[in-house]
Parts: sequence; C-alpha cells; structure tokens
Amino acid sequence: MFDFTRRDFLKGLFAGTAVASFGGLRLFGAEEKEAAVPKLRIGVVSDVHIYMDPKSTSVWEKTLRWYDAQGVDVVLVAGDIADTSQLQQLKNFADGWYKVFPNDKGADGRHVEKFFIQGNHDFEGWKYPKADAEKRKALFESSIMKDIKASWDACFHEEWKEIMMKNVKGYTFIGGHWPHHGKIGEFMAAHKSEIDPKLPFFYTQHPHPKGTCHGPWVWGHDNGASTKTFTEFPNAIVFTGHSHNPLSDEACIWQDSFTSIGTASLRYIGHRSGRVNTYNFGPCAVKHPFVGSNDQHGMLLSVFDDHITIKRRSFAYDDSLGADWTLPLPLGEKKPYARAHRAQEVRQNLPAFAENAAEQIVIKENPAGKLPAHVAITFPSAVSGGMVFDYEIKAEIGDDHSDHEAIGKQIYDVQPRRWTRRIFAPKYFMPLAKRDKTATCLFAYTEIPLEENIRFAITPLDAYGNRGKTIYSKVAKFAKPAEPPKPAEPPKPAAKPAEAAKPAEKAAAD
Repeated sequence: MFDFTRRDFLKGLFAGTAVASFGGLRLFGAEEKEAAVPKLRIGVVSDVHIYMDPKSTSVWEKTLRWYDAQGVDVVLVAGDIADTSQLQQLKNFADGWYKVFPNDKGADGRHVEKFFIQGNHDFEGWKYPKADAEKRKALFESSIMKDIKASWDACFHEEWKEIMMKNVKGYTFIGGHWPHHGKIGEFMAAHKSEIDPKLPFFYTQHPHPKGTCHGPWVWGHDNGASTKTFTEFPNAIVFTGHSHNPLSDEACIWQDSFTSIGTASLRYIGHRSGRVNTYNFGPCAVKHPFVGSNDQHGMLLSVFDDHITIKRRSFAYDDSLGADWTLPLPLGEKKPYARAHRAQEVRQNLPAFAENAAEQIVIKENPAGKLPAHVAITFPSAVSGGMVFDYEIKAEIGDDHSDHEAIGKQIYDVQPRRWTRRIFAPKYFMPLAKRDKTATCLFAYTEIPLEENIRFAITPLDAYGNRGKTIYSKVAKFAKPAEPPKPAEPPKPAAKPAEAAKPAEKAAAD
C-alpha cells in the first residue's frame, strides 16, 4: 500500500480531511491499514504526452510499476497519450504498457485491464508543430488518425470505438474518445439499462465537464453536454484531464448531481490563470518568475463496499500530495465534496502564518536593470493550519495606527489590479516537503503610490478562496526615482564668417 508521510503533512493539512459527511464524521486516516480487501483498485492518470523518443516513456513505465505493486485491476488514462498524434508515439506508449504488463498481466499473474481514451493531442496533434504544407501532410500520413482503427488494433490488440464500454470485476467503465465524447448523451440514453444503479461506475473523457471540477473558470472544459448528461447519474464518477491542473488543488474534486475529478498530468503541471506568477500574469509592469510545472501526478482508487479512497501521488518525488479523499457509498446520498459544503468544512482550519511571520517580512528596493525599478516583498510561507494555495498581497496607504482593513478595501475598490497581487504559493503543486519556505511578490514603482506611507497586507488563501489571517509589513516610504540627467546638448556649430566681397562689388561700393 502507498505509505503516506503523516509527519510532514500534519503541519499543513486539515485534520478533518480524513472524511466528513452530512451523516456524521467517519475517519479513514491516511496511515490506517485497510482491514478489508478492496473490491477494485484503479490507477488513474492523464496527459502522458509520449514523444517520438522511446525514452520518453520512463515516467509512464515507473508509474505502471508502482500501480502493479499496488495490485491494480485497471489503469485508466484520460486522454493525450501521444503528444503530436504520431503512430510511433502511440507505439512507444503501448510498448511501455506491455513491458510492465505483458499480455495485460501483473507480476503476480492477475489480469490488468487497460482503459485508454484519446485527447485532442491524439486526434489533431499532427497539426500543432509549426510546419509548411508538405511537412504537415507528412505528419498526417504518419499519424494515428491516418487510420485510427488500424493504429489502435496494432498497439492495443482491441477494437477502437468512438465510445467504449468495459466491465471490470462487475464495475462499468465508459470512455469517450476526442471529439466523440460529445455524443455521450445519446450513448448513455441507449445503455442506461446496462448500468447497475447500486454501484459506482466510471466515465472518462478528456475535457472537464463544464462547471464542475476546478470551477467554471477553468481552461479546458467542454460545452456542458457531459454535465447535463451525468446529472441523471448520481452514481457516476467522471475522470478528465486537459487542463493539467494539479491534484494538490483541492478544487479538482467536485460533487453535486454526480462526482467529477480532474486527473492532472503525468507530463507537466498546469495552473489556474489570474495569478501573476503563472501564464496570464495580467497588466503588471514587472513580470514574476513562473511558479513552475515540474511534477507528475496520478491517483490510486480503492473501492470498498461502503466507500472509495483516493490517494494522490507525485510520481516525480514518490510522495503524497495530501490526505486521502474518501467518497462514501452509495454515491449521491452523502456528498462530502460538494463545493459549498467542502468550502465550509475546510474553513474550520484556515491556512495561517507562524506567530512571528510579520517580523520576517523583508522589503527590498531594486533599481532598474533587466526588470523595471520595483519593490520585492519576501515573506515566510504559511505552514500552519490548512494547506495554503495562494496569497493576496495588497499595498495600503497609511501608518501604523491606520484602519488598514478599511483603507485596503478603499484602495482595492479603486485600483483592484494596480495595487493588489495574487500569487500561487511557490511549488504549491508539489509534496509539502518540496515546497519553498518563502514567497516573493513584486510591485513596480509605477504600480504603487510613491512618497506615501505604505505597508503591505499579505493574506493566505486555500483552494476554495477562504481567507486566513492577514499579516502586515512595517511601514515604508518609496521616493520617486531621480530623473536621469538630461544629456548635454551638443555645442552649436560656430557661425560661418561672412563671405568676402568680390573685388568688382567692392569697387562698385566705393
């Protein structure tokens, strides 16, 4: 079984994340030994993005070996197997599978089912590299899509279908290849009678169902068709990828009329937008260092009679990404991960700074160089209470005796972008032991009021937007940068002397 590092995580994880449900608290501790044998074990990953080089399967093979050691019955991949839709990439992926599971069998001889679906990179990735018409035609000719059915059969020795359905130890698995997942409504209407309503079943497609995991703002959701479809199936668990958003983001699990879970990526991590240290850093005069993406995430599900446990793992660091999630069964009766309920639950243990954190805030002025002239505010990470997701840093006018909450609100209302920053907690997507001990936020001189008493208000937030207690820097005043001296004007050329009068003109003048 996966060994959760309890000592590391007790500092930063909500004690109640073991499991809270509407019917009372039921604890499944992270280190608890499972007394019962799971009825089904599932390995879940997404966005493997295998390249042309066979060596690019190293993480994939490492992941499969770990799943084999856990005794999985099925491995599910939620799309983007190949990076640019090349048949060689799909073959590399398949070779990695059969190296670990020859003839679809684990090391102990048990059958291990493969359940793989296409994402956009598998379907149209041949269009993505920059290439002229001739090169693009060659990429298509060597692509999976040249003959998808023949490609699939050659690699996996099974029939390719737009939407496939398998039964593993009595549990139903359904998968919709890109772009055929758009037909899932028709498929479910036709096959509803084949699904046992008393058991959970598992569906996968590449894009997130709109308005579910990670919220309606996430990049990479569908048009809402799957959300509408599975509203009628409270026993559905939907696995999706595409956004690459990390499993350390507590908002990647969602429960309402069904259960939706984002599966992150086994190649590199993506992020929500709107923070200045990610892709869309906004109208900032000074760009922050990118928060990073170097991790590979996956899940292990253990299905029991009355609950499902979900372990979140970093395969880059062989460590846990947080306390287990636990879904009570039957699904739909209790919804511990309903957004409003979960946000309220984790609010009982907000992320917090250490008591002396405010004293450790360092403000450093940086003259213009590679970056515009700016102020850097460095502060200790919030390591107490619940897990910090991001920080809000706000410049406030006033002095030590000012009502900074009122002043801050006034400034925020007037200049929400100019004087306020949101930054991801550095390495928030990694295991706790790998996360940075400090964070830094930058403000250009053009973005803060100069020659005023200013202090910076720093607030930790969790993945649901719950706000922890704010700490404040000491008051500082920043002078306007001295105007650079104007270059001296070049001396004016001396006036040319008047041309001497010609002799005839001079004689006439006389």
